[in-house]
Amino acid sequence: MLKPFAIALALLLPAAAGAAYPDKPVKIIVSNPPGGPVDVMLRVLASKLSTAWGQAVVVENRPGASGIISTGALVKSAPDGYTLGMVVASSVTIVPFAVDHLPFDPQKDLQPVALVARTPFLFIVPSDSPIKTWQDFVRESKARSLTVGSFSIGTAFHLVWEQTARRAGIKALYIPSSSSGKTQNDLIGGQLDVGLDAPSSSKGLIDSGRLRALAITSPQRFPGLPDTPTLRESGMGDYAPQPWIGLMAPAGVPADRVARIQQSVADILKEPAMKAQMETLGMIPIGGSAQELADTIAADRAQMEPLIKELGIKLQ
Repeated sequence: MLKPFAIALALLLPAAAGAAYPDKPVKIIVSNPPGGPVDVMLRVLASKLSTAWGQAVVVENRPGASGIISTGALVKSAPDGYTLGMVVASSVTIVPFAVDHLPFDPQKDLQPVALVARTPFLFIVPSDSPIKTWQDFVRESKARSLTVGSFSIGTAFHLVWEQTARRAGIKALYIPSSSSGKTQNDLIGGQLDVGLDAPSSSKGLIDSGRLRALAITSPQRFPGLPDTPTLRESGMGDYAPQPWIGLMAPAGVPADRVARIQQSVADILKEPAMKAQMETLGMIPIGGSAQELADTIAADRAQMEPLIKELGIKLQ
């Protein structure tokens, strides 16, 4: 029979163990290369988490193969909360339907932790374009052949375009590009009619008057581009497609550790300086719960699967 002291000690141990997390360095794997917006945001977040936790938080870049390399490394890690992944939406909502024989099952092998940010996209035209508004774009697309340029087939940019074109009834030829810079140059040079880009990439050219923004996909106007109307304002109903960035872990991380990580992230994203920095990177900070991220993934997968099958997209 346990003595009262032993019983009390046993009851306290789980709480003490939970409170101790993290008691060693934490690693966050990311599929994006160093220097890009996601990497920059993550390094700032990691530094702030390190301060909050009193432990080193190390960023490990594992780019390539549409996120399969980084996600594969994440799912092979121990489910103890010491290896996390900063995952972009396409890795779990596009790649699983466009790549045959994935070496993991995102729905079974990954655990949502926190919805970190939304990343709205921007429809842009050359400053001298006769297309002045979103309504002009829709109308012109029905009167003449137009071209729309953005990133390669099967990316989030491409699929947001396909979704939007179907909803708006736009007919235009999609021209895949290797980079934002290439799309921007083709717009300015007259080789493209409309582009789809990230706010962080195009803002400088918009501010300088070389490009003009038609609409942004966020539900509300983006702070860095306050004069740019949303698609909702432009007659697209409640439509506001926004890819996301989320923190995930290998399946099986204890719930108390997931909650600790999520709360720490949410607290940091409320800081005015962090919010301002993320906005310069074209991101809207969220700090949502693990359940919110899980619900977002489920909704996006339900939209992406039939669209990818319809388009016949296959990624290598």
